[in-house]
Amino acid sequence: MSKIITVTGISGSGSREFCEKYSKNRSGVKTYYTGDMIYENAQRKGQPRIPHSNIINLHPFILEDVINRTFEKIYQNLELDMKNYDRIIIDTHAQFFWNKVFYDVHSPEHLRKIPSDMFITIIDKPSTIKEKQMKTEQGLSQNHDLADLLYWQNVEANITSGWAREYDKPNYILPSKQNPLDMDSLLDNSFLVYSSFPMTDASPEATRKINEFKKRLREVRKKIDGRETPIIDPADIDIESEEGLSQREIDAIRWHTVHRDLNWYVRKSSHTIAFYPDDKTQLSKGVGDECTRAMDVGRNVYVICPRENTSPFLDIAHKVFKDEEEFFNFFEEHLKNKLKSYERN
Repeated sequence: MSKIITVTGISGSGSREFCEKYSKNRSGVKTYYTGDMIYENAQRKGQPRIPHSNIINLHPFILEDVINRTFEKIYQNLELDMKNYDRIIIDTHAQFFWNKVFYDVHSPEHLRKIPSDMFITIIDKPSTIKEKQMKTEQGLSQNHDLADLLYWQNVEANITSGWAREYDKPNYILPSKQNPLDMDSLLDNSFLVYSSFPMTDASPEATRKINEFKKRLREVRKKIDGRETPIIDPADIDIESEEGLSQREIDAIRWHTVHRDLNWYVRKSSHTIAFYPDDKTQLSKGVGDECTRAMDVGRNVYVICPRENTSPFLDIAHKVFKDEEEFFNFFEEHLKNKLKSYERN
């Protein structure tokens, strides 16, 4: 059965690359890149071409008409597309940030007509986004700082989440490094793991063990239904270096990191699995807060911590394990019994 996924992301977030990677690794996909379509629909025969850097400068009525015609074309193609493709991907923006003002870059009328089955927002590290933007005419003309990019990204995610709530559809905010094929799993099943672990104070050896644990965790589900365990990995967007950044940027980065992990990642995952690689790794406040938030919103929480003496606050979890083998023996059986319960109606 054909499914429609609307993917949003601000300029430079990697949403296009995410969609392209999905298409390359899966057959039966039709993708609409609305940015390209809007640009081409804005051109007029016999008139000088409008540069990319001037599109948002068009009169609002003209730009609204161009956007409406773009989405109308997608809508008109849908009936045939749904006969010919398993997946229809609409790569678009929810908002554009231009001259310090947010502009809609979507058509509410046609969003209602296009029966999306899921809404995804792709996010990335602000310095990575800025690097990509500064290679474009539009990015050079705006030269956003990192705080502006975080605010824009936050608005993008909030608007997209609002669409999902309005149409009662699944919604996820995913890092650009996420495996795009996880979208197939999330269309059918809400099972999703948030992988929590110490980052700031982890030694190179601890980090190696953490990466090995995540690799093993991804394999568990394959034994049950052949699919990789979908994991949200906070390390996919590492925190910025504070060197050369303004205090405004530093404050925005720190607050948005907390907001992203607690409110976007933990709340939208079905499981939070916290892993301490050895008894030498310091207990992490971030890991503790993530486990507490997951418990508060009714998610499954499991902690692996190979310490003899632990704080009673570590017990804010459904189960605490002393070693990896004990956890994996439990978790494989847990998935066999519970995976089906996460299937979507």
